[in-house]
Amino acid sequence: MQGQDKALLTVRGDTLLAHAIHRLSPQVDNLALNSNAAPEAFAAYGLPVIPDRLPGFLGPLAGIHAGLLQYPQANLVTVAVDLPFLPPDLVTRLHAGLGTKSCAYVSDGERHALALLWCPGMASSVEEYLQRGGRSLRDFLAAHGQPVRFDQPRDRGLFCNLNTPEDLARAERDAELLAISSAADEHR
Repeated sequence: MQGQDKALLTVRGDTLLAHAIHRLSPQVDNLALNSNAAPEAFAAYGLPVIPDRLPGFLGPLAGIHAGLLQYPQANLVTVAVDLPFLPPDLVTRLHAGLGTKSCAYVSDGERHALALLWCPGMASSVEEYLQRGGRSLRDFLAAHGQPVRFDQPRDRGLFCNLNTPEDLARAERDAELLAISSAADEHR
């Protein structure tokens, strides 16, 4: 966003990365960050920084691939840093909805959010898809993913991507998102 690393942009007094850490840390055992930026930029957060392993800018799936390679035996939860209003039961609900597919993803029935649960062993499938020229997460999920319904009012924040300065300004003013965010804090 205007040459700045999205993870370090602020909304409601904290960086987007700090919001993600705050929302996810109670739900998972470990956190890591995928970024191709210098790891020193994120030193204050105390997270391992995992760069993409495949050359070229291949999009979000390249970062997911890097995480799957780093933690091959673990169920892996991946979220975009520009989704600062994650629900406190995100991971539980993704696990419950996984079924027999290789990954589960947030959906409201029409849209998907970049919040996913991956089963161990998915790195090779993602790498093969990328090596064939695939870039669309939506297409990859159509073949491998299980949509998990997130369509309650409290889930609205999952579909509030912050991609522009206007999106950031809107998130600062949105009373409903503030209420969702406050409720999540009370749930901790």
